[in-house]
Amino acid sequence: MKDCILFVLVFSLFFFLTVPPVRADSVAKNKVVRQHVHKFSRGVVNIGTAPLEVPKQMVKRAQDGRSPGGQLAGYITGAITGVGWSLWRLGSGVVDIFSAPFPGNEEGKITPEFITDADPIKD
Repeated sequence: MKDCILFVLVFSLFFFLTVPPVRADSVAKNKVVRQHVHKFSRGVVNIGTAPLEVPKQMVKRAQDGRSPGGQLAGYITGAITGVGWSLWRLGSGVVDIFSAPFPGNEEGKITPEFITDADPIKD
């Protein structure tokens, strides 16, 4: 038990001596840090919401149909389109996560940036 307490104390001392002091306002003003955090979080969100592209595209395509047959065709083609969009959103999320520490690609690989954003092609 004494060895465990000694280890925690030594590790804590080492941690506090090696971490440079950073003020909160200096990090908040640093635009580069915010860009990297935004890119990483966008990647995590896009990976998590990628499967939701299938129902989104199904509903979007069905709303374009003017008759019940057109709506049914919209659901079918929307499922196929949704799989493609889902794979694209998943790939974009993976690229965002792995490229987060590096500059570039701040706007993302897919438009709209998040699944909940308005589709600029449709609007």
